[in-house]
Amino acid sequence: MKFLQNKILIGAGCILLAGIFAFAVLPGMYQGKGGTERVIKVSGTVSAGTKIEEAMLTEVEVGSFGLPETVVKEKKDIVGKYARTEITPEDCIVKSKLSDYAANEKLDGILASGQKLVTVTLPSIAAGVGNHLQAGDVISLICYKDDVPMVYEELKNIEVYSIENDAAQDIAEVNAAEEKSDTVAATLTLIVNDTQAKRLVEAEYSGKLHAVFERKGQLQ
Repeated sequence: MKFLQNKILIGAGCILLAGIFAFAVLPGMYQGKGGTERVIKVSGTVSAGTKIEEAMLTEVEVGSFGLPETVVKEKKDIVGKYARTEITPEDCIVKSKLSDYAANEKLDGILASGQKLVTVTLPSIAAGVGNHLQAGDVISLICYKDDVPMVYEELKNIEVYSIENDAAQDIAEVNAAEEKSDTVAATLTLIVNDTQAKRLVEAEYSGKLHAVFERKGQLQ
């Protein structure tokens, strides 16, 4: 008899808990799922690197359940930013998809000053100063053409933007990732003006280039 009473008490307790869950907990859960918030989305697909303007944006109402904490809800926090990745009208715009720069701060500064980047081939390890060059170094370049070394004024004091291996990978990034420093340089990407770019392209296709280290530069 006592055993039966215990079973009745347990059963009643389960029914009570189920009632509490059904009438107190579940409504709160569904209420949270049914709530909405207004967020900002793009009205059309925006490509990576695009500067976002107010005309590209629209305010929409979406369900608040599962909405990322970093979703952007104000146009002022988006206008003037650059898209890090492609953003579609279906996407919620989160902070990680936005950047203050089209590429990066360093490259944006170079382009804003009217300068450009050009890449040239290193025909040997010696031509790259024995693999000792780093981004930011200032170098001069000697063109070796028809068995004659030629020195041009416009190829003096040029700053190195990056150095790449034969797989076109940035050597500084490769060495940092693999914790080594023995990657051989195959090309140099240089910060130049129009005149320097023209001379370097001519030298690339008509002769060979040899770098001469001058000093450390602004990117160090």
